Amino acid sequence: MSQSMTQAEHIAVPARRVWSVLRTPLSWPWLGDGTTRVEFLGRERRQSRYRMSRDGDTCEFSMFTHDRGAMLSLAEQPGPALSWEVAEQDGPCVLTWELEQPLPEPLAAHWRQLPSFADALQAWSRVVDSACGHSDPVRAVRALAPLIRRSARGSERASSLDPGVVAALRECGLFRIGVPRSLGGLDLPAVTIVEIIEQLSQADAAAGWCTLIGNQSAYAAWLPASSLQDLVGKDDGFVLAGSTAVSGTAEPTGNGTYRVNGRWRFNSGCLHADWLMGGVTVPDESGNPQPMLAFVPWTEATILNTWDVAGLAGTGSHDLLLTDVDVPVHRIAPLFSGSSNFTDPLHRLSPYNIQGVLMAGHPLGVARGALDELGTLASSGDAAVSAQELGVDLARLETELAAARSLVTSTVDGYWRELNAGDRLTTRSEARLALVLRHVVDTAKSIVGRAARLAGTAATEPANSVLQRCLRDIYGTGQHLAFSDDVYERNARRFIGEPARA
Repeated sequence: MSQSMTQAEHIAVPARRVWSVLRTPLSWPWLGDGTTRVEFLGRERRQSRYRMSRDGDTCEFSMFTHDRGAMLSLAEQPGPALSWEVAEQDGPCVLTWELEQPLPEPLAAHWRQLPSFADALQAWSRVVDSACGHSDPVRAVRALAPLIRRSARGSERASSLDPGVVAALRECGLFRIGVPRSLGGLDLPAVTIVEIIEQLSQADAAAGWCTLIGNQSAYAAWLPASSLQDLVGKDDGFVLAGSTAVSGTAEPTGNGTYRVNGRWRFNSGCLHADWLMGGVTVPDESGNPQPMLAFVPWTEATILNTWDVAGLAGTGSHDLLLTDVDVPVHRIAPLFSGSSNFTDPLHRLSPYNIQGVLMAGHPLGVARGALDELGTLASSGDAAVSAQELGVDLARLETELAAARSLVTSTVDGYWRELNAGDRLTTRSEARLALVLRHVVDTAKSIVGRAARLAGTAATEPANSVLQRCLRDIYGTGQHLAFSDDVYERNARRFIGEPARA
């Protein structure tokens, strides 16, 4: 090819919204004809690597992003092969693609599909507009549910939450649950938080999980208010990923920063997070290591491609690597000690109970999704037993789920009543939610397992993948430390007046 080729399209979608999808090639499968597969291979700062496959053809490429633009390079060729940029022009978005080198298949097929992207983006944007038109976040979630369900299989296949779903969640404010009200947070009642995560998880467990993890931005409330304001910014939410595991070190440099090094596992949502956190040890005045949390922008981190699992595959919970990253003192926070710097009810809880409020709806939603699918299979005649024979078993499962849900909502509602009355939670109250979480995930695992068994061979067929995915996802959920086997022992101590074991 002797000269570059350019395609420019006017799209009736805001440029910011278009860029939120096109900043990653993981959006390409659903923007095209759905037959292309794109896999994430790793990211170092702004440069990411991917593998694309289609009809037996495979190629690998790297992509560098900048402000609403990206350049794609092939491993075997110097210089960019393809670049694209998103800009505003009198309202509509102008999406410009420039082809600078011949593309191998299947990238060449991607180039040929570009004209179809505009229609796909506009159809998706109408769904987002409809959902964002609701001031009630629960109604917004209901409006997004069909989109999330349609995207679930693609998220699982890509081992990362679909970029269109992420962008929709952002715009509907669903990543502002963990942000303090004074900085633009939603300040929702705990029961509403549970319902939001429940309904998202009902549509797709990965979407619910990434939303609750992204709202662990609440942990940043232990930073000074001015520091948290810098993290929140002015966009559609402050999305956080990372790990509180103390797997790194932070050494003072003497110039107002700490040099952070470490590697952390299980960083759900790390590919779409604005900021990443990691537990580190910081030497105190006597040189003794103290546990703290370090917060870094995504552009300073390396993400290692390590997430290849059966359950919660769509969460993209890869490893985070920080190497000699300088972190300002004001972005280092106490790790689960003392009180936060904000007085909203959510931020007056301990970090463990913040996590509990965010997580409680997840197993409920996965179980709800499994029962809905079982009912659909039974009514269509595809289940192992008839709808009439299934009636008693389904009634039992529905009752167990309703009881578990009632336990969750009464517990978190009780927390809010205590906090709104100006009281601190009692020692026994603080322990209660952790025990409820363990009970609820055990109940959900039982419900989903029995639902799959009642569905019989229908649950194993590719066309009926929902029950399969629910089963894998609920067992993936149950592996989290919050649901571990020693929850009862750690928290039972509080019922006899002793502090919980760390």
